[in-house]
Amino acid sequence: MTLSLDDMKVVSWNIGNFIWIKHFPGRDHYAFQRDNIDEVIPVLKHANADVMFLQEVLPEDCDLIAEHFEDHKYRLSIHTGERESVSLFISRFPIEDIEHTHSHDYRINGVTFFPIHLYAFSPRVRHMQTRNLLPDLPGKKGVILGDTNFWILYKKFLSTRDKQSYDAICEDHVDILEHLGPTCRMFLSLDKIFVTKDLRYSHAKITSHRIGHIDHYMISADIDAPDA
Repeated sequence: MTLSLDDMKVVSWNIGNFIWIKHFPGRDHYAFQRDNIDEVIPVLKHANADVMFLQEVLPEDCDLIAEHFEDHKYRLSIHTGERESVSLFISRFPIEDIEHTHSHDYRINGVTFFPIHLYAFSPRVRHMQTRNLLPDLPGKKGVILGDTNFWILYKKFLSTRDKQSYDAICEDHVDILEHLGPTCRMFLSLDKIFVTKDLRYSHAKITSHRIGHIDHYMISADIDAPDA
């Protein structure tokens, strides 16, 4: 697919490592995060994305990360439920915050971005979250991205409820990473970029850097910005 000057490169990456904490008693979240930040920044710089959505960021590290991207003047810190971490949303272009009942959308260059980070430890809770979010999902010119935590092992769903949640999203959206393989060290396709069927996209990619104890890989794609 031919790219136009209006295409935006989008990156999503869960840079947390909290799943590994239990294996290393005596070390806290901050210590693990600090171990990885110095390696995460060059990878993000090399990706040269216009929009970045990072999950499981320690609140005190948001400014540390953002200061490395001076041309990304628009930044949001998004609280994700009861997690002590936050999600960091960074853009080269203005971000318009659109608040709904259960969520926020963010419109950038005519595209509505819907960043998600669903609950990790229960398909039932994820299914409930998805059902609550469906009325707010962008029906046109929309991108849903982030860590779904849907347990998909080589295209096989390990939970019926995850399959139901995924199918509900895909009624109006396309999973552009569907055929590209796992997005984490556990061979699961947890991380997703969905786009509405009226958007053009290209260069969908999973980048499997092995950094410290980060268990997710970076995902990215070029998305057409029709109204830019």
